[in-house]
Amino acid sequence: MTLLNGKILLALGLVLGISFYSATPVAWSQEKYPSRPIEMVVAFPAGGFADVTGRIFAEEMSKILNAPIAPINKGGATGSLAATSMLQSPKDGYSLLVNTLGGMVLAPVVLKDVHYDANKDFYPVAFITSAPDGLAVRAESPYKTLNDLIEAAKKEPGKLSYATAGTGVGGHFNSVIFAQNTGVKIKHVPFKGGGEYIPALLGGHIDFVIGTAIATLPQESAGRIRTLALMGRNKMKALPSAPTTAELGIKGDYLDSWAGAFVTAGTPKPIVDTLTAAAEKAIKSKEFGARIEKTGGVVQYIPPSEFRSMIEKEKTTALEVAKREGLLQALK
Repeated sequence: MTLLNGKILLALGLVLGISFYSATPVAWSQEKYPSRPIEMVVAFPAGGFADVTGRIFAEEMSKILNAPIAPINKGGATGSLAATSMLQSPKDGYSLLVNTLGGMVLAPVVLKDVHYDANKDFYPVAFITSAPDGLAVRAESPYKTLNDLIEAAKKEPGKLSYATAGTGVGGHFNSVIFAQNTGVKIKHVPFKGGGEYIPALLGGHIDFVIGTAIATLPQESAGRIRTLALMGRNKMKALPSAPTTAELGIKGDYLDSWAGAFVTAGTPKPIVDTLTAAAEKAIKSKEFGARIEKTGGVVQYIPPSEFRSMIEKEKTTALEVAKREGLLQALK
């Protein structure tokens, strides 16, 4: 009897042991996401377009996911530095990238050392917002209108200097288009982002800036900066008196800037689904919309599939515009 009981106990122990170890990996693989803080890498310095809107997005996402999201700024190389380093991160959903039109679309087109593809190497979690670029000067600048600045640039070719958020970003793209369509020669001074070029403008180190109007809006509201024109055809509710280049009769295929959130390709679908569902809820919320509109951004929910299609079209358009306007030579 004792021998039989012993065998039974041994058999039960083996079964329970096998069941425990076989169940452990399954339980681990099905761990609820997110179960720890998420890192959000912003591809530009603090204070710029991507940073301001990205932080709002992170805060709203954190509420929905019930997990901390910590923004980390990693500016440089037109947003490509952060994007490239992101590709080395684990594909586990605990690293998000916030980048822009410049970093995800234009940099791979015009910068020879950038080799990633936005749609092949990344997957969009959210289209956060968009806004037109603006050409802005210090409040005390002698240029009261865009025509004043154009006339001054023509009188002294190469004297006026301007800043953008980096070589190859939308602002640089638009500045070359602007120069070619107005016949002016202006000196480009690239920075790592709007958060860095605004102090340079206010300090008198450059004559004007071309970049997303969201970056300059706080200083404009404080009366320290004036936007002479918005690049392209789109107006901004936050700057109703600022004319567009189209209204001023200045031609050019100008590009609106946008900010989006991405994970690396290969991130497990359940994690991607969790993130995209949370992003949709956040972007459609009244609180997110109100906060983004205060920055001057346009609030619009675009599903990931449509965002991917938009990126693909923009890559084609960017290359066409770059070839037609001579931007490949001008930027490289």
